[in-house]
Amino acid sequence: MLRLLLKIPFVVMTLLALMLFATTMIYWSFRPDVNFLLSKQNLVDYFPWRFAFYVHIAGGMLSIASGPFQFINTIRKRFPAFHRHLGKVYAASILLIGAPTGLYMAFFANGGWPASIGFVLMALLWFHTTLRGIQTIRKGNIASHKRWMTRSFALTFSAVTLRLWVPVLSLYSELSPLSVVIITAWISWLFNLLFVELLFKLKTINIYQHENITA
Repeated sequence: MLRLLLKIPFVVMTLLALMLFATTMIYWSFRPDVNFLLSKQNLVDYFPWRFAFYVHIAGGMLSIASGPFQFINTIRKRFPAFHRHLGKVYAASILLIGAPTGLYMAFFANGGWPASIGFVLMALLWFHTTLRGIQTIRKGNIASHKRWMTRSFALTFSAVTLRLWVPVLSLYSELSPLSVVIITAWISWLFNLLFVELLFKLKTINIYQHENITA
């Protein structure tokens, strides 16, 4: 029963990740007036920022789509080579693409420096957790690798939670639009990390049970 209950949120998480992947495809029309770009009309003609934006969403799409499948036990056990290759795609999409461009774009964040600091920290932690995931598996520390990659995907998934928090706070709080932007720049990733750390503490993630875990 516990395993079934744990699978439901995982399925929901995966569906939300794939939905974000699908909806992000609209940016590849290269129109300067769609979704997020509407709030960046002062930057869409600035080549360095726009180049970084498209590189960033490419990395983000790869990581959000590949990440969930790294946590499926059946794939890891029956198709270890696929797990390793997909893991390399996931890690490269963050370390070489998503995190560096995300760090650059953080300095142009809506909401000014309070939001920029939130996104800068997120980009640095995204890079760090993914890198630690690679380092630990190279040392053969599978349990620690799983922990670090779980943290990494918690940060990857902030692309989804950001898009959930904005309408919730906008519709059901009395916060100003500026305050919503600043707050979501922090809670979109911070709450995700706190959540997985709580799960580690409670030892409810089945992939960590009966393992000697170090972090």
